[in-house]
Amino acid sequence: MNFKKFSKLAVAIALAGTLVACNGKKEGVAASVGGVDIPMDDYYKSYAARVNQLTSMYGEEILQNKQDGKKTTDELLREQAITDLTTTEALKQDAEKSKITVSKDEVNKQIEEIQKQLGGEEAFNNFLKQNGLPKNYVVENMKNQMLVGKYTKEKNEELEPSEEEVKKYYEDNKDKFYKAKASHILVDDLKEANVLRKKILKGEDFAKVAKENSKDTGSAKNGGSLGEFTNGQMVKVFDDQIAKMKVGDISEPIQSQYGYHVIKLEEKTPRKFDEVKGEIKQTLQQEKFKEYIDKVKKDAKIKIYVDTKKEVELPDEFKNFGKIEKENSAKTKDAAKENTKTESKTK
Repeated sequence: MNFKKFSKLAVAIALAGTLVACNGKKEGVAASVGGVDIPMDDYYKSYAARVNQLTSMYGEEILQNKQDGKKTTDELLREQAITDLTTTEALKQDAEKSKITVSKDEVNKQIEEIQKQLGGEEAFNNFLKQNGLPKNYVVENMKNQMLVGKYTKEKNEELEPSEEEVKKYYEDNKDKFYKAKASHILVDDLKEANVLRKKILKGEDFAKVAKENSKDTGSAKNGGSLGEFTNGQMVKVFDDQIAKMKVGDISEPIQSQYGYHVIKLEEKTPRKFDEVKGEIKQTLQQEKFKEYIDKVKKDAKIKIYVDTKKEVELPDEFKNFGKIEKENSAKTKDAAKENTKTESKTK
């Protein structure tokens, strides 16, 4: 089990914003943004495409799985569907104010590039058919993605932090930037974690206790050793704990999504400014951009009329929207299973 988290490039826009639910409903309208109505049909498409593609890969049962211990996958998909639509509309309106546009020629060039990658226009159309997606829907979504991408790039450039801001952040947060070596013991139960920690504090060898008790088999065979890592490579709660520890410390049990960890810090050295200024710049830029987007969404006076806590009853014309054809679905399921196997080996 590898607790070094994987860095995935993601768009900096926080789509999971607060939904402002409204008591009064508008017939045929899912939400309104800056006075512009988003039709229920758009919501049905956004939701159906997510549900059908996910269930094609993992089966219907995935919808009732609880992703964060509270909400089911289905409820999260409902929220994502409407939040994506309202956020995109808010950004489109702000882009218009900022004179940021995407031309028809730009969209066509992008479509042509995709067609080339798939083997031509006929292959592209077959791909859309196999995935249950009308061409006009894909083209419109492509245009929106391109517009949001161009908007994100330009706004990020405007919000680039100064060298002084980056240096100040480093000076104020030096403890957060480190290179370390540590070992840990992972168990499911807090009581067990406390018992094991007490044994170590009374003199039992940490490595021996880890080998005999840790459920992280990957590190347990090495006495719990995680090797060398830097800040930002571990899950956040682990990262934050290391930042507070001194060499030789045995931590109180801390909880992550994996269970309870008891950590022994073996080495820790500060990272120099030149090593981390890129990370800091990116962090500050993302914080500034999120603040800017939050303000854009607030100013847009987003109103949500759909109740995301209730199951969606899709009209017949949308039930197969985004649904992968049976033969293609089998291949996709196999690929998803293979991907899951690969990922499980890295945890």
